[in-house]
Formats: sequence, structure tokens, C-alpha cells
Amino acid sequence: MDFRDVTQDLKSDLAKVEKAINENYKSDVPLIPGISSYLMNCGGKRIRPMLTLLAAKLCGRDADAMVVKHGCVVEYIHAATLLHDDVVDETTVRRGKETVNAKWGSDASILVGDFLISRAILILAEDCERKIIQAITEATKSLVEGGILEYAEARKIKVNEKHILDVIYRKTASILSVSARIGGLLANATEQQETAIISFGDDFGMAFQLMDDALDYDADEKVLGKPTGTDFKEGHVTLPLHHLYHNADRKLKKEIEAFIKNENINADDVKYIVGHMHQHKSIDYTLNLARYYIDRAKSHLRKADFPEPKYIEYFDAVVDYIHSRHTAPSSTATVK
Repeated sequence: MDFRDVTQDLKSDLAKVEKAINENYKSDVPLIPGISSYLMNCGGKRIRPMLTLLAAKLCGRDADAMVVKHGCVVEYIHAATLLHDDVVDETTVRRGKETVNAKWGSDASILVGDFLISRAILILAEDCERKIIQAITEATKSLVEGGILEYAEARKIKVNEKHILDVIYRKTASILSVSARIGGLLANATEQQETAIISFGDDFGMAFQLMDDALDYDADEKVLGKPTGTDFKEGHVTLPLHHLYHNADRKLKKEIEAFIKNENINADDVKYIVGHMHQHKSIDYTLNLARYYIDRAKSHLRKADFPEPKYIEYFDAVVDYIHSRHTAPSSTATVK
């Protein structure tokens, strides 16, 4: 089974999620549905709602209206954080299209992000499942803390690897993990099942972001949906750059320090750094760590007994898809 098989098998359920997403951002304030529609139709694989659907099925519950609704909740929270992140990072292109802040401005981007979060809270409040609300709000708190932690340490090249992984866990893994967890909770997962699902989500989330961090330096722009080296230009010290810096000679270290303080990095600068990353195997280091988390994520679901264990194979296909996104770059980066 591969990712296409998963999306095909979940086609009708994902269509229900898509319908819920499009129906729940309606408002009598015209700008809200206009921006929300633009954002939600800019692409994306709906990985988070997919995890909710699959975890519910794994624990024996079909993708009924309640499960679909919670899939909409996690996608709204994710979309809101994208809107806010793009303002903080001054990102202008995402998934091959202008970001909302580039098209409508930062104020509109922030406010519509706030609307989506409030809408997610209202959807949750309709049912008031205490454990689910607590799980989602804790994950959202962690996500926001991760963003603040990343912002506070931006352009600081000497952060350690533990800090980088902590930001990844908070900012990315938290919401991916809770997306799967609530599917299990909706299906009345046992404590053993819930623990396995949470552990899967944590490690899958780590792998997901590490892959993104590698792809930012080593993917075709058409595949990536944004210019290569965006993290570098925005001053984010992700694992590939961290590895390069800590394995560089003094001359290269000084160059990296100068680059990271420079807010006007150009394509040649990025190409130069990528060339050194290949030379020092910094991207390989990141990909190998992602593979470690992927293998560990898969192992967790095999440590519990589930009512519908056939869906473990679906989870395998999703995590393998995350790793398969990396392909060798079409052009060879050079080192000066």
C-alpha cells in the first residue's frame, strides 16, 4: 500500500472533511470567507484530518459526522498557525501561491487566523468532550510556545541541537500528534491504544518537520512550492544549517555567521551554503534522523492491540510518503 492507495480509500471521508472545512468558515463579514476560501484551496494533503480519520478507524469507529468535525478542527488550527507564521516570517509564497499576508496584508492574515481558531473552539464546544478539548488546547499551547521559542532564538547560529528538536516537537509534532490522538479518543481508545497513538504522532511529527527542513535546502522549487532556502533567508537555524556550522572550519563558520545576520540573502548565497551542506553531509544527517523517527513511529502502533489493525498499514504508507518526498536535486550546487 502507498499514499495514493490511502487517499483513494479515504476519498469519500476526506470529501466530508473538505465540506465541513468549507461550511464552517462562513461569516457575514465578507473578508473572512474570501480569505479562508483562498487559504483552504491553496493545496495541502490534509495530513492532520487524515490522521484523525485513520486513528478513529484503527480504534473501531467509522468516519461519522463527529470524527469529520474534529478533522475540520485540527485543520483550522493548522491553517491559523500558517497565517500567523507567514506574518512573523514575512513569507510571501507558500504552496506555489502568494501567502495571505502578501495578498491582503498582515492585519487581515492575523485576524482571519484568529477567526479560524475561535471557530475551532466553537466547534469543540458543541460537544464539550473534556478530554478532547484538553488535549487540543494543550497541543495548541505547545505549538504557540514553539513559535515563540523559535522567534526568540532567530538568527542565533549557536543554538544547540536539543533546542532545535524542542522547537520541532512543540511547533509541529504537537498538533500532528493530537490530530491522531483525538481520533482514538473519539473511538474510546484504551489507555494502551492512546499511548501508542500519541507516541506514533510525536515521532511522526518530528520526522515530518525534519523532512521539511531538509527539503527547504534540497528540493526543486516547483516541488517545494516556495523558494529554496526560505528558512535560511528568514534566519531560522534548522538542523541542516546547525550541522553544517558545527562541522565547518573557522572560515566557513565566519561566513555562516555573517549570512545568518544578513536579511538580504540571495539565490547565490543559498546555492553556496547548499553546496557546503552536500559536502559535509548535513542534509543526509537530517534525512537519517527523520528516517529514525519514522521507523520508531511505525513501531509504536505495533505495541498495542487495536480493533482494526489493518489500518496500521495505512499509517505506514502515510509516514513513508513523508520520507519519499525527498529526491535528489535536479541541479548540482557548487562550492566556491
